[in-house]
Amino acid sequence: MRFVMQQKPAVVQQNPEIKPVDIIRRIAQQWRVLSPEQKKPFQEAMQRDMQKFKLDLQKYQSQLTPAQLQQQAVERKQRMSKRKAIRKKRELTSLGKPKRPRSAFNIFMSEHFEEARGTTTPAKMKSLMDDWRSLFSNQKQVYMQLAEDDKIRYKNEMKSWEDHMLEIGREDLLRDQTLTSQRRSAARIAAACRQEENEGDQS
Repeated sequence: MRFVMQQKPAVVQQNPEIKPVDIIRRIAQQWRVLSPEQKKPFQEAMQRDMQKFKLDLQKYQSQLTPAQLQQQAVERKQRMSKRKAIRKKRELTSLGKPKRPRSAFNIFMSEHFEEARGTTTPAKMKSLMDDWRSLFSNQKQVYMQLAEDDKIRYKNEMKSWEDHMLEIGREDLLRDQTLTSQRRSAARIAAACRQEENEGDQS
């Protein structure tokens, strides 16, 4: 980090239009070509900073009550779970997981959101909910049919996607119901194979 902070002004000055991610990439390239002797002062400084951070953290935590420590642990666990969920969502998106089916109201809302009454999103949502409730059954039926069609779309796309996940060895991404179905199918195939073997032995 010290090396980055030291080199960043010069890199930015030489390349005013450079993007932040490219700044780090360029400094990383500079770091890689340094000799062990040149890296040593920065590494030693980093170790000193880390040691100071640990001591400061211990001092801070020693002043907290058990309830505060417990609350910190809960918040840390929540942050980790949130980061894990975000990483999982990004991975599923990159793997092309189909979008979940929309409800009849969601379809209605997406079609009429722009012209909905209200200047804020919550206000528009409220006016759309009121409009939805005032629709006649035959008017709602149009959106309910679209929602049913979207369910079929989702079911078909998920079948293809999960088949592909099995092919590339990502069984961990399959839904529980799919895994149960896969295991039942595997058990039926195994039972059929055993039956054929037994019949062959008897003949």
